[in-house]
Amino acid sequence: MPLYVYEAINSAGQQVRAQGAFDSAGAMYLALKQKGLTLVDYRRRWVTADMMKQRRIKRMVSAEFFRNLSMILSGGVTLLQALEDFLETPLDPVLRKKLEAVHARISEGFQFSEALQEAGGFSPLVIVLARIGEESGSLDRTLRDAADHLENIQDIITRTRSALSYPLFVLFAMCGALAFWLLYVFPQMLELFKGMGITDLPLLTRVLMNAVDLLKQWWPAIPAFFIVLVFIHFLCRRNEKLKYWYDLAMMKMPLFGTIIRASQFAFFFEYLSLLTGAGIDIINSMEIMAASVRNQVMKNGIEKIRSDVMAGHGLTDAFMATGFFEHFIIRIVSVGEQTGNMPEQLKTLADYYMKRVKTLVDAIAKTIEPVMILFAGGMFVIIAMGLLGPIYDLMTRIQ
Repeated sequence: MPLYVYEAINSAGQQVRAQGAFDSAGAMYLALKQKGLTLVDYRRRWVTADMMKQRRIKRMVSAEFFRNLSMILSGGVTLLQALEDFLETPLDPVLRKKLEAVHARISEGFQFSEALQEAGGFSPLVIVLARIGEESGSLDRTLRDAADHLENIQDIITRTRSALSYPLFVLFAMCGALAFWLLYVFPQMLELFKGMGITDLPLLTRVLMNAVDLLKQWWPAIPAFFIVLVFIHFLCRRNEKLKYWYDLAMMKMPLFGTIIRASQFAFFFEYLSLLTGAGIDIINSMEIMAASVRNQVMKNGIEKIRSDVMAGHGLTDAFMATGFFEHFIIRIVSVGEQTGNMPEQLKTLADYYMKRVKTLVDAIAKTIEPVMILFAGGMFVIIAMGLLGPIYDLMTRIQ
């Protein structure tokens, strides 16, 4: 649908500048007329509304905006005036475009939550919390809760990426150094040995020579292998069935799988505790979460819980039927279901897994580093022995 920027005059003679998505200029004219606006000028933007909605705002940018908006609203400033103040200050380019669309929709009579949904790019949970805040008259509090949630989720993602990227970076660095020795340093040393007439080489040196010859012959297979891995990664991200098996394989990996599972549980319970604490029933909470979760294993579990609860099963039984959650989780959920303080119990689980992610991130750095050092040291000792062996034999013969 085309996007138009227009100027209009309302019934009070005030000028209104906004933008909106319309099928045509004629449709825009009729829509504005129905709202009591007289079209003065317009221009079409060569960006569709769908393209604008697909652009997502960075999570921390969104968190900062909603926290600041919450503070301004708690001070008694109207929502429309607060948005106008934001638009007069330097902003993230994507956020500015979204806020312009939100401001335009509110000027046309839309609710804040409806305007956020129309603009696109905002988290479903933020939209739900905004709707609850509008209905309860506590928009400033619910937006502050949304900002806290976004910051917690970003913390989970950052820690998980840190835990996974550190050992991968070290491994690639070591492989690069090893390839440099095998492809550049070692062949030159072998040519030196041949020039000195050394033919009876030690076993370790001959093994390394064969490894160098093999690497020279098949080196294109190494970048091809990584290209295939990247291709499979992007293919799995676009196909839900493939992504399910990809996510399942990642969660079954030793050590890394534990971190991924803990981060997914932290995200799940953080999300669920916030929704249920805001007064949303478990079925609607699961529906909102299913639309937000990217891990297909987790998404399937959420959808199964929702269908089981809709079928009349208890929440504890629904959690247990997935076969995905630990017994510790099921016990906590059971206590929450029996005592009626489910949001508090879910928050306990969210805090537990947040701490677990932090502990695992710290532990992996302490565990991987000595393992990598031992591996690197062992490899270079082998190379050094392969190089020094012929030199030692030569010196023995000279003596």
